[in-house]
Amino acid sequence: MIFTVSILGLPHLSMNTAEAADHHQQQSDITKPHVLFIAIDDLNDWIGCLKTHAQVSTPNIDRLANRGRLFTNAHVQATFCGPSRLSLLSGRFPFRTGAYGFEPTYDKQPHLQGLPSLPAWLQRHGYRTVGGGKIYHQGIQQGTVGGFDIDLGHGSAAPKPKQPLNWHVPIWDFGPFPERDEQVENYQMALAAAQELQAEQTSPLFLAVGFRRPHVPLYAPPRWFEKYPLETLQMPNAPLSDLDDVPTFAKNVALTDQQIAPTHAEVLQKQKWAGFVQAYLACISFTDHCVGILLDSLEKSPLRDNTIVVVWSDHGWHLGEKQHWAKRTLWEETTRVPLIIAGPGIAPGACGRPVMLLDLFPTLCEICDVPPREKLDGTSLMPLLKDSNAQWNSPALTSLDPGSHSVRTEHWRYIRYADGSEELYDHRRDPDEWRNLANDPAFSERCRELAAALPRDEIPAVTAIAAGAERSSRGRQRPRDRTE
Repeated sequence: MIFTVSILGLPHLSMNTAEAADHHQQQSDITKPHVLFIAIDDLNDWIGCLKTHAQVSTPNIDRLANRGRLFTNAHVQATFCGPSRLSLLSGRFPFRTGAYGFEPTYDKQPHLQGLPSLPAWLQRHGYRTVGGGKIYHQGIQQGTVGGFDIDLGHGSAAPKPKQPLNWHVPIWDFGPFPERDEQVENYQMALAAAQELQAEQTSPLFLAVGFRRPHVPLYAPPRWFEKYPLETLQMPNAPLSDLDDVPTFAKNVALTDQQIAPTHAEVLQKQKWAGFVQAYLACISFTDHCVGILLDSLEKSPLRDNTIVVVWSDHGWHLGEKQHWAKRTLWEETTRVPLIIAGPGIAPGACGRPVMLLDLFPTLCEICDVPPREKLDGTSLMPLLKDSNAQWNSPALTSLDPGSHSVRTEHWRYIRYADGSEELYDHRRDPDEWRNLANDPAFSERCRELAAALPRDEIPAVTAIAAGAERSSRGRQRPRDRTE
C-alpha cells in the first residue's frame, strides 16, 4: 500500500489494480451498511427540493433528495443548537431530560446516565465511528460515552475580518469573506471526510460530518454572494401585522431576543435586511457545495453501494418572519428542517408525514441491524422509507422551555405556552402561519384534540439557556450564542 499525504496532513490511499480488487473484496465482507451522517448548522427549509425559496441553489442536496426519501414535514425537538442535537443523539425528548440549554455535556446529563448516544450505541455494536465538525453542540466527543473512535477535528480556523463588514456585533456580521473556499472550515472538513470515504474499512463505518454554515457570522467566499444579486433578491414574507393575533407570551418570544439576535426593527432601520438574506443564501449554497464534495467522494468510493446517507439540520432560522431573527420559537420557520435519507433499499420520493429528528436513532438501529437501545422516544421511519404513504399516527413535538411546546401534524400546528396561551394554524389554508385560530370557538375541539399529544410529565430544566439567563412569561433575557 502506498500512502500519500494530503494538504490537510491526512493519509490518502493510492492502490494498484490488485490491491484495489482485494480492497473491494474486504468491503464486500462487511454486511452492515456504512452511514454518512451530515449535520448542517442553523439551516432552515430553504433548499431547492423543498421549494420554499425560489432562488436558493442547492444542487447537491437536491440530487441526494432525488435518489432518496425527502421528508417534507420534518421537525426538530428543540429550536436551539445544544438541546436539539442532544435530543437527536440521545433519542429522548427535552422534556424527558430537562436539557433545554447548552450544558452540561452528554456524559454529565443526569437523566441520560446509562443511555449511550447514537454514535456510542453503534460503536458498541461493531461500528467504527469517525466524526468531524459540529455534531454534539460541543463538537466531537470521543470514548465510550461520546462514542467516537476518531475525531477529524474542525479544520483550521478561518481568518476573520479585522473590522466587522456590515454589522457592529461581530457574531452577527455578514459579507463576502474570506477570498477562497479553501480558507473556510466547512470546506476543509469536507475534504477530510471525503478522504475517510476513500480509506480502507474493515468494520462498518459511521462517519458524522458537521458543517458550521449557515450559522452566524454569515461569511462565505465572494463567488457565493455573486449568485444572489441584491437587486433581484426575493425577500421573506413578513407582514408587520403578523403578531397581532398571537398571545403576549409569543410576542415576547419574538421580540425580546436582543442578546442573541438583532431586532427586526433594527435590521430595517439600518437597511440590512436584504444583505442578511443574501448572506444566508450564500452560506447555504457554499455548504451545499461542501455536501457535494462528500457525495462525489462517495460515488468514487468502494463504500458506494452499501452506504446510507442522512442529511439533517439542528433547527431552522427566522429572517424577519414574525418580526423575529434567529431561532428559539415554536413556529414553522424554526421547527421545520431538511431531512433526507438515501441509500440501498430506500425508495426515492417525498414523504409529507410529520416526523422528528429523534426518530433517526431507532431508524438507524433498524437499518444497521442493531438492536434498539432502551428508552428511545422516537419511532423508526422504516415504514415511511419503504412507502411514503404508510400509515403514520405520530405527530411531531417541539419544545421551547418547560411548559411551552408545539404539536405538528400533517395539516395542523398547535402551540401551548407555559402560561396556558395557545396558537392554532391550518397549514392547508395558511402555510405561513399568519392566522391564529386558537381563539375561534369553531376550532376549540381541534385544540383539545391536538393538546392531547402534549407532554403530561416534564423533567425540570437541568440548566438555564446559560448561566444567568432569566425567563418569565413576560419576557426573556438570553445570553449570546456561544456556538462560535
